[in-house]
Formats: sequence, structure tokens, C-alpha cells
Amino acid sequence: MSKRKAEPSRRVAKRRRGGVPAFGAENEDDQVNLASGISTASAFSTRSLLSTGSIPNLSALCARSFVANLQALHETRDDWENTFKWLKLMPDNLVPKLFAMLRSSCPQILTNTMIIDYFLRGPSIVLTSDIPVINRITFLEVAYAGNSLHELHLTGFAKFADSVFAAILPSVPSLKVLVLRGCAKVGSATAEAAARSCHLLSTVNFNYTTVPPVALVPLLKACSDLKVLKLAGIPNWTDATFAKLSSAVFQDDSFMLRNMSTLKLRQLGLSESSIYSFLARCPNLTRLDLSFTHVHRPLPVVLAEARIEKLSLTSTAICSTDVVALISSLPHLKSLALGALGGGQGSSVAIGNTSAMTMTDQTLDSLTDVLKDFGQLEKISLVGNTKLGVASRGGGAALEYFIRCVGRKCKYLNLSGVHHLQSRHLAGLFPQDDENQPPRLEQLILNNTGVDDEAAPYLACCSNLVALELAGTKISSAGLFSVVDNCPKLQTLNLTSCRGVSVTIRRRFFEAWEDNSAETR
Repeated sequence: MSKRKAEPSRRVAKRRRGGVPAFGAENEDDQVNLASGISTASAFSTRSLLSTGSIPNLSALCARSFVANLQALHETRDDWENTFKWLKLMPDNLVPKLFAMLRSSCPQILTNTMIIDYFLRGPSIVLTSDIPVINRITFLEVAYAGNSLHELHLTGFAKFADSVFAAILPSVPSLKVLVLRGCAKVGSATAEAAARSCHLLSTVNFNYTTVPPVALVPLLKACSDLKVLKLAGIPNWTDATFAKLSSAVFQDDSFMLRNMSTLKLRQLGLSESSIYSFLARCPNLTRLDLSFTHVHRPLPVVLAEARIEKLSLTSTAICSTDVVALISSLPHLKSLALGALGGGQGSSVAIGNTSAMTMTDQTLDSLTDVLKDFGQLEKISLVGNTKLGVASRGGGAALEYFIRCVGRKCKYLNLSGVHHLQSRHLAGLFPQDDENQPPRLEQLILNNTGVDDEAAPYLACCSNLVALELAGTKISSAGLFSVVDNCPKLQTLNLTSCRGVSVTIRRRFFEAWEDNSAETR
């Protein structure tokens, strides 16, 4: 083990003339667009590793084989019709899984007729806008799934009218999960149709639609099993429009959403007066997202009484002291997002105002003192906190203290856009005890930070890494080779705008690493 640990530094020196890989990228809602003029052209390098888990069952192996050979069948048309006749005999519970594999591997083969004839059945139907052949007729055919349909996911269909979605719901009364994310014209008609016909709903996702607050009144009253409600990015949610919902439902002190466990109010134009009246009706919340809202005062005591496991306050203007006090009362936290703290104006544009950021080294020290004793914490994001790393803690940086006591214990750590983060701050990734246990980190995001090749020995300690993002950093191929040497589980690298890595190998860095390894053997 000790021999393995010493190897990275020697490799860095040996390969100093190599290229540099970079990577970076974040997740749709969970990401922050930093106003730093970063190129949008991404350079991800990926590789597939042999699974060390359980052997797939026979149905999974058959589905993989079918998908792998379907394109050849399509090109030759050999036995094409008979092949699809066999699909009619497939059990309903396997249809969603096979359809998902086809959407991912060869969407160009799918036709509207094929989708309607073979895949609009089973307990779950998932249609996405990246399948261009889907049209209004496809949607109307979904209704024929009837009582057998429990989950309906229609995402990204921005051009279809509200009435098209509303027409489906009366025919699927057994629906438990309804996801209409990004269907921009979904509004009152669809929400009211769901309330009238789908009383078993436990999950509703209206993210990036135009459902007004008042349209939720019948839904909240009719669906007593509602556990998950997502309302991110709806443009017409303001304190004025929310008042109609509040007066219709929340004036009754006995009305409670006791089953509500997940609430997403991200990017809504609401102040805390509206948001807190909503939270007061959800005493059993475990997951809450208030990012990019107008919240700026301490959250109500109801959160401390609940068992909050996931909390996102990215780009809110809540005082740092209040944030630390709140988090200290939430010992069950598993996921925490405090990106661009203090930049909250209810808009991601506010993140560009770096002077507004309130997460300082002093705040991070206090936060670390709280979080280091949280045994369940797995995911944390401090993306875009541009003032971190300016001051120091005693003989070392607050960032190093945080990484050593908190970051290395997590599975996911996002420090993207923390511009003052230097390689030396990653020293906390080194083994902390005599057992030489590596960090738990599986995904580490360091995009647009100040790390360079000096970070290689620290990154090489993270033998559990699956994804590493270093976009816009100064790391080079030489440093990255040693990281890949020591991280056998690594499958994804983001090397966007990494000038130390040749443009020609940023997308194929794992191949370049293999070639380099062969040369040095």
C-alpha cells in the first residue's frame, strides 16, 4: 500500500512533458452557471469497466443482445417484421426496461408506429422530446394503457398544448407518478385533470411548466398520498399569485400535508412569507430545495423538528450565521447544497455578482465544525462560493480543514468555481489513520479552480473515484496519468478547457493513458 502511495509523485515528474486533461460539468437542476465566460464545448472522456457486481439475469442479457443486434436487423431488414411480432409476447413488466435501452442506444430506429404498437404498455411509460417522431397521436395513445399504468413520464415536450396532456389523465386513474418536467405549456387544465382523475398520485413533477399556484388547490386536497411535489422554474409563481393558493388551502389551520416528504420550490419568485406558510403544512419533510428563491431570513423551526436529509439553499441570501445554526439542528443530513451563498436574488444571474457572496473562510470553519460529526452526510456542494480560500485557518487553509474533516468522508463533493482553491488545499485527501483508508469520494468536481499537477498525489489517493471533473484547471496530462494509474474505478473525466491537455486527447484521454502505459512498460 505504501509503495502504491509513493508512486504518483514519481509519475508526475517522469511524465512532465505529457498533455493535460480537464473536466467539468454539472447536473441540470443541481448545477450553477458561473458567469465566468467558460466555453460551452465540453470534453468528457469516458471508459467502460467490467462490472464486478452480480451476474445479470437472463432477461437482462437477452434485452442487451436484442438492442445490440437491432440496428443490423434494421439495416438488412432480415426478419424485421417477425422480430417485432415477438415483442407482442413480451411481459408488460419488461417493456419499459427494453424501451429505455432502445431510446439510449438507437433512437433513430424508433418510429411513431413502432412506439405505439409495442411500447405504450406496462406499468411505466417514459417518453422524452429527444425522440423526434413522437407527436400528438402518440400522446393520445398513452390513454389506452388504462388502469395498468402507474407511472407516466413525459419530459421536454414544450410545444404541445395543455389540453393534450389533460386529455390523457381521465383514462389512467391508477397513476401514482406523474412527471411533466419541461412541458412548458402544461398548466391549469392538466393540474385539474390530475386532481379529478388520479387520486392515487404520490409523485407530481411540474418543473418548468406554467402551472399556476391556484391550480394546485384541488390536487393538494384530492391526493392525500402525495409525497413528492416538484415545482421548479415556473415563471408565474409570485407572492401575489401564491396568495390565491394560500387563501384557498392554508387558511384552514387543520389542513396538513403529512405525507409530503419532498418539496422542490427552486427558482420560484417567492419570498419567505409564502414559502414558510407552505413549509408549515409539511411537518414530515425530508428533502427540500429552496435554491434561487427570495428567502433571506432563518428557516422556520418546523425544519429542525423534521428529519431533513437533503437541503439545497444555493444562491439564497440567508445569513451565514443563520445557515450554520440551521444546519447544526439537522443531524440527519445526507445531502447539502450551499452554492453561491449570499448571491440570492431569485435568479441564477445573481451568481455573477461575486461581491455578494457571504460564504467566507470563517463561515466554512464554523460549518466544518458542525458537519464533521454528521455520520450520514454523503453529498455536499459549495459551487460558486468565490470568497473561499482568501483567508487562512491557523497554519492551514479553511478549505483544507473542510476537505480533511468533511469532504473526504462524502461520496460526492462539488467545489466548482471556488477560484482560490489550490492544490495544497487537497492535502486533506491523504489517508488520515494508520489503516490508510482512502477517501469515500466517488464523484469530485473541481472545475474552474486553481488546481494543477501538484494536486495529482492527492487525487491519486481517491481510489474510489468514478467521475472526476477538472474543466478549466491547470492540470496536465502528466498529472492525470498518475491519477488514472491509481484510480481503477474511474470512468469519466471532464477536461474541458484544460490547456495542459492536448485538444486531440481530451475526449479520448483513457486511450492516451493506455498508450502511454504501454510505452513506459
